[in-house]
Amino acid sequence: MDLSESKQMQVLVLWISTGLKVLSARLVLLVTLAMVFGLFCWAMWNPNYFTIGCAALFAILVFLPIIKLDVKQGTDRSVINPEGDAT
Repeated sequence: MDLSESKQMQVLVLWISTGLKVLSARLVLLVTLAMVFGLFCWAMWNPNYFTIGCAALFAILVFLPIIKLDVKQGTDRSVINPEGDAT
């Protein structure tokens, strides 16, 4: 393997690892949205203040790590706002 093939392999590995990081972040976000949606559907089946409050607390606690990850990665690798707009 000469230098150009080695460089090509490094670029390929970089692209694959970046793709997996983005895919895993998107997958975590989608799974979190599905869990919160399901919990709120269950809470609305027989609504009272306790079930709605527990669902809201669960949603806050589940989304906090995603928000922290988004802030940590910055606007260039954002999970919530991938375009990096300041909107």
